[in-house]
Amino acid sequence: MVLLLAEEIFGPFDSVEDTVKTVNILELEGYSNTNITIFAHGKYADKLNDQTDVSVTSFDPESTQDQSFLEKIKKVFFNDIHETDDLYGHLLDRGLSEDQAKDYSNQVQSGKIVITAENEWKMGNDPTDDTIKMKEKVDHLYQ
Repeated sequence: MVLLLAEEIFGPFDSVEDTVKTVNILELEGYSNTNITIFAHGKYADKLNDQTDVSVTSFDPESTQDQSFLEKIKKVFFNDIHETDDLYGHLLDRGLSEDQAKDYSNQVQSGKIVITAENEWKMGNDPTDDTIKMKEKVDHLYQ
């Protein structure tokens, strides 16, 4: 499912493999890796971080409570995973409505994976160009 908002939303996905495949397709379509964020439960965060070059925001309340302050600081400097206990707030910051943020937040907390991507910064997308361009859709993204 794709929603046209401030950012496009892809998913939810049930597996790391489907998520990685979708990230790769998005990058091939011209999305910059710096404009793609994966929202996932903490149990998937390390795998997603290892298999993609995009930002990963994870939610795992048990993980963040069990870590010492020093472990949390180490993760900031040596890991691209951003851990949060306010997934709902992060989704709102991405331009989702309150209902959408609540729905996707609940899905991620239950083990699903969601991708957001900033469409206006897509390579080849010139916001000052009013010409209509034809492009082929990738079936995997629009199921």
